[in-house]
Amino acid sequence: MRALTPSRSAPFRSTRSRAARSRPARGRRPGGLPVGLTVAALSAAAVSTAGLAASATAEPLPRVNLIVNGNFDSYPWIWACDGHVGTSGIPHVHYMTGFPTADNTAGCSQRVRVLPNSAYTLSATVRGPFAFAGVSGAKGENASTWSSESDWNNLSVNVTTGPDTTELTVYFHGWYEQAAFDVRSVSFIGPGYEPSPCGETSAPSPTASGPQSPTPSPSCQRTYIP
Repeated sequence: MRALTPSRSAPFRSTRSRAARSRPARGRRPGGLPVGLTVAALSAAAVSTAGLAASATAEPLPRVNLIVNGNFDSYPWIWACDGHVGTSGIPHVHYMTGFPTADNTAGCSQRVRVLPNSAYTLSATVRGPFAFAGVSGAKGENASTWSSESDWNNLSVNVTTGPDTTELTVYFHGWYEQAAFDVRSVSFIGPGYEPSPCGETSAPSPTASGPQSPTPSPSCQRTYIP
């Protein structure tokens, strides 16, 4: 809106007496807005301040990697693996190798804490025949992808949690009676708290109404494999 500028013409001379000019108008605060407008302005300011406070408290959590030991290079191991999975055994080179059988897909899994109604991305670097990576949840949050390339390649899949979901399971595996496959790294990126080095058991547990504050947990040092 363009600001009003004072007129350069001579000021208007009122014929009213000085007493009449000094008397405040009815319904108007001395030297200010009418009472009704003043109350409305104060109410609008209060609503605006409350809105700013609400938006500050509702600020989303940062996107973090919720997987622990996703590069398979440290202990505690965290991953729950069956008996048909091994490590590379090459110094300074870390990856998992699965050896599927006729009745086993040679997989590993890890539980992660998540927030309701939130989007996450699972990524994995794999090679070999029928290498699967996926995520599953009790509320039907199931998503997976796979590759049969003989060289290292990247897989990625997205998943969105339901209104009551606070935990998902990330996994990888091969396929029955197929050749061995390798997984070099796994990440699961989305809003949440940085996981404890000891895994999700000491992580804060979000609820459907919002994340709880992190609670102190015993210190845990990760031991890296040479």
